[in-house]
Amino acid sequence: MLNHYWQLIQKNNLFGLRDDTRIGVIRTVKPVLAEGEQLPVWANASRHALVQQVSATMLQLTTPLLDDPSEVVAYLRAGLSRVWAALPENGKLPVFTTGLENNQRIRIVLPEVLFERLYTAENFQGNGPDYVTYRNQIYDLVADGLITQLPLLTYLFAASPAKNGRAFWPAPDQERQLVQKVSDPDHLARTLALDVAVELDPYAASGVTEQMLNFLIDSCWFALSQPAIPLPAAAEVRRHSLAEAQKIAAGDPTAPVASLTAPIDAMAVWLNQVGLTPQRKQAFELMQSRVLKPETTIAGQVAAAYHDISAAQTPLATQAHADLSMEEDLPGFSNLSGNSQALLQAVINGGYQWTLLDREQNILQIASDTQRHVLIDGALTSRTPASAMVVAEHRHAAKKVLAAAGLPVARGAKFTRWPEAKAAFEQSFARKSIVVKPEQRSHGLAVEQFAVPPTAKQFAQAFHAANQDHGVLVEMMGRGTTYHFTVIGRRVVSVLENAAANVVGDGRKSIKELIALKNGKRPNARQLKLDETANRQLKLQSVTMNTVLRRGQQIFLASAAHPQTGGDIYDVTTEIDPSYNQLAVAAADALELPIAAVDIVIDNLYDAYAAEPEGQAIIISVDPIPDLTLPQQPDMGAAHSIAPALLTYLFSEK
Repeated sequence: MLNHYWQLIQKNNLFGLRDDTRIGVIRTVKPVLAEGEQLPVWANASRHALVQQVSATMLQLTTPLLDDPSEVVAYLRAGLSRVWAALPENGKLPVFTTGLENNQRIRIVLPEVLFERLYTAENFQGNGPDYVTYRNQIYDLVADGLITQLPLLTYLFAASPAKNGRAFWPAPDQERQLVQKVSDPDHLARTLALDVAVELDPYAASGVTEQMLNFLIDSCWFALSQPAIPLPAAAEVRRHSLAEAQKIAAGDPTAPVASLTAPIDAMAVWLNQVGLTPQRKQAFELMQSRVLKPETTIAGQVAAAYHDISAAQTPLATQAHADLSMEEDLPGFSNLSGNSQALLQAVINGGYQWTLLDREQNILQIASDTQRHVLIDGALTSRTPASAMVVAEHRHAAKKVLAAAGLPVARGAKFTRWPEAKAAFEQSFARKSIVVKPEQRSHGLAVEQFAVPPTAKQFAQAFHAANQDHGVLVEMMGRGTTYHFTVIGRRVVSVLENAAANVVGDGRKSIKELIALKNGKRPNARQLKLDETANRQLKLQSVTMNTVLRRGQQIFLASAAHPQTGGDIYDVTTEIDPSYNQLAVAAADALELPIAAVDIVIDNLYDAYAAEPEGQAIIISVDPIPDLTLPQQPDMGAAHSIAPALLTYLFSEK
C-alpha cells in the first residue's frame, strides 16, 4: 500500500525531482604515521574547506552537497590526493573503517522544492501542520524506511570480513548513528538532511563509489514510497532491523542471506515503475548481483583475496595511493586546464572552500570565511579589467601601449595582406634577423624566428602560417635569451629562462629516439612535437629524424623558444638581476594587469637593466593569464608552486 506522500508525488508528477537530491560525504581520516612522525598542520582559510584538521592526528574531508554523485567522488579524490601528498614518506591512509577514527557518513538532502510542492498540494487551508513540521514528517518517514533497509545496507556496504571485526557495526550506544537526522544549525527544530553511516570501500581510492551514492539516493526515494511504520510498532521494527543487521555484520561474508531477496526484489519492481537512467540502472544491478552472489560483495572480495583485514590493509592502501598519485593531473579533475588544477591543489592545501561552477569553461569559485573570488582558467580574476584583457590579447596594440609608457619593445609592423608584407620584406626585412608571429596571442604556435635572414620562400611560409585571424607581426629579432616573468600583485614570483625545443645527442640514439626519451620525462603540455615545423628545422640543420647525433651535439626542433612548443625552461628566479623584475612589473602596470606573464629578451641576465644602450632588453609579450604550472616543472633549477602566491594576493587585499 502506498503512503499518502507518494500518492501526491505520483499525482503531481514530482518524481523527476529525484535528480535534484543532493548528496555529500563526510569522511574522518587518521593517517598511519611512523613512530615519531607527526601529521603536518593543515591550513584553514575557511570553515567550509574540503579538508580540515580536527585534531593533531585527524583530518576531516567534507564534500559539498551536490546533485551529481560523480562530482562528489571527484571532490573526494582530489582532497585525498592532497592528503596523501602531504604525508611523510612512509605515511598512509587506512582503507578500512576503524571506529570513529576512519569512517564516513553519506549526507542526503531531499529537494526543498519537493516539500514546497507537496505542502501546496495538501491544501491544508490552515488546518494542517506548519511547513517545518510537515517537512520533518517526510524526513521521519524516509529515516524509518532506511532503518528497515539496514540489513541490506550492512550487507552491501560493510567491507570488513573478519567475524566480530566489522568496524561498520558500532557500539550499542552508537547504533542510532547508523541513520541519523541532521538538524539545521540555524533552525534546530528543522531537519536539514539524513546521514547514513557506511563503511569505506577499500577497492575505491575515494572510499566510496558513484554507484553506492546513486543506490543510496534511490533507497531514500524508495523509502518515501513505502507505508509509514505505525508509531506503536516503530520501536520493535527498529530493534528487529538492528538485530538482523548485526547478525549479518557478524556472519560469514560469503554466505547468502535469504531474507534480503524480498527487499531487493521490491526495490527492483519500484524502480521499473518509476524509470531508470543508465547510471542508476548500473548502480542497482551491481547491488542486486551482490545479493545474488555474496562473493561479489566488498566483504566477500576482501575475504576471498586476503582472508582478513590485516593482510589486506597494506596492499589496498598502496593501490589507493597509486591511484591518487597521478604525476600530472589532480584526481577527479584531470579534464580541467593545467592552470585550474594547479590552482585547486593550492586551494585544497590552503584550506579554502571551492566550487567548480563550470568544468568546460574552467570557472571556479574560491572562498575564505570573509572573501569570495571567481577565477577563469586558474588565473583570470575580476581584478583584471576587461579592456586590459582585450589589449593584451592583441600584440600590436599592447606594443603601442608599452612604447607609450617608455618601455622597450621590438621594432616592426603589422600586416593583414600578403602584398603589403611581401613589399615590406623586399624593401626592409630581407637582410635582417626577424620574427614572424600571429598578431593575436598563439602560445608559441606559428611563431618563426630567423636569426639568419630568411629567404623569400621562408618568409612567405612563415607569413601564411601566422596569418590565421587578426594579421601578422613582423619584428626585428632581439639580441639575447627569452625570460618568462610571472607577475602577481606587482611582484615577480617566478622567472624562467626559455630555450627552443631541442635534443642533445649521446652518440647512440637517433633524433626520433631522443625526442621520445625526452617526452617520457615531460608533462603533456610541453611535449616535443614531430610536426612540419620540426621537419623544416631539421632540414635546415641537414639532419633527419633517423640521424644519430654525436655525443653533445644539439639540434633544434623549433626556432622560437616557448614551453608549449616543447622548449626547455630553467628556473633563474634568484639569479636574474632585480632590475629586470622591475621592468616586468612596469610592463604589467602599463597594461593595467595585476596578474600577468611577461616575456623579455635579455642580453645578459646578470647585467643591470638600463634604457641605454638600446637592445639590452626587449619586451616581446605580456599575457594576462600566466601559466601556473611552468614553475612546478623546470628542466633545471628549483621547482616551486606559484598558485599560493596568487591566493595570498587575492585574499590579503580587500
